[in-house]
Amino acid sequence: MKKILIVSIVLFTVLKTEAQTSVFSVVDSLLLKGNYQKALGLLENEPKNTQVFDKMADIFQDIGNYTKANEFYTKALEDEDNNIIKIKLAKVLKAQGLTDKAITLYETILQKDSTNLLVANNLGKLYLGVNQPKKAQKIYKFLKEKDPTNPNYSYQIGESLGLQNKFLKQGQSYLDAYNLDTLHFKSIYELAKFFKKLKYKDSTMLFIDKGLQIDKNSLNFNQLKANELYYLKDFNGALKYLSRLDSLNFISLNTYEMFGMCYYNLKELDSAETYFKKAIRLDRNNPKILYRMANLYYEKEDMKLAKLYLTMSIMYAKPDLDKQYFLLGTIFKEENDFKQALTNFEKAFQNNSKNFKALFEIATTSDVYYKDSKIALLHYKKYIERFENKDLQMTLYANKRIDKLKKELFIKGEIVD
Repeated sequence: MKKILIVSIVLFTVLKTEAQTSVFSVVDSLLLKGNYQKALGLLENEPKNTQVFDKMADIFQDIGNYTKANEFYTKALEDEDNNIIKIKLAKVLKAQGLTDKAITLYETILQKDSTNLLVANNLGKLYLGVNQPKKAQKIYKFLKEKDPTNPNYSYQIGESLGLQNKFLKQGQSYLDAYNLDTLHFKSIYELAKFFKKLKYKDSTMLFIDKGLQIDKNSLNFNQLKANELYYLKDFNGALKYLSRLDSLNFISLNTYEMFGMCYYNLKELDSAETYFKKAIRLDRNNPKILYRMANLYYEKEDMKLAKLYLTMSIMYAKPDLDKQYFLLGTIFKEENDFKQALTNFEKAFQNNSKNFKALFEIATTSDVYYKDSKIALLHYKKYIERFENKDLQMTLYANKRIDKLKKELFIKGEIVD
């Protein structure tokens, strides 16, 4: 009798397992067709155990319902302590934005099984994400020791060093990654930026070109190439890469500004105007672009628009306004409106006391505007005292005017030091 009972229990268990396996096959078939709702319906009617909870959680995770996925992975773990399910739950926690809980779970798994390198890698990325670079560096050093041929670990060490402001060591880690894999795209990009920051032009261009060889349509590398050529004053070369960015439908204020400045420097003012206007459409209150437009109209000798854009630039600018006031003063001076010119040159100098050109213009404009020549003399002296070595021509002119004004005042019976 006992033998019959044991056989019956075993048979029931086998049949039950086979039945559930059959259900899982149907569920998988439904999922291949994208009918996840029917698949979940079938699982709902099954006796609940670790496998059913896990399968339901997998489906919820796949469709982005992370709350439900969390719920069912947790139920599966209540039924059975399973590291694979813990890893799945940690990924869901991360997707939910519950990073601290994900970190705690990964740390628990790793404490019990330090050989799980995938968990260590995931934990390292989370440490970087929550700005714990020392912990991340420790994890990736451990991983690098276990698998020294993987360039990703050197790259991630570089990322962690960057967060610790260890710039040179960061660059070396990116170089280590590149030496392991000369096609490691992220490291090539970081090395291009690294050498650009060091102002090593040849190395910068070398890594930019390597990146473009791998992917000629990379937005990041095309931007770097355009920037580098622009600062090398190769404006036609920069336009080539800016045009490629444009063909890739990449729209940005900086790109349009650079387009405009390339054409401006090439004296193609109409094309420059087109791109500055595109930039303004993206940010109508950008004082820098408005200042660019003012310069452009000044070059076109359209003083009305130049003054309009300068006024707008000043209106929207942050405190650093000396360039705007200086150009506005220049325009008024050329229009023989010396009073307004002086007002703006004085504002430029007040805004930036290192602007030697503004002080020089205050002196020369005062020389023309005021009947009392002592005012101009005072400004010329002030210029010589502060900026004698800044500009040879300006200094020669200021000294000549000082001598002449002193003689004129002496003839009038006024003695000055």
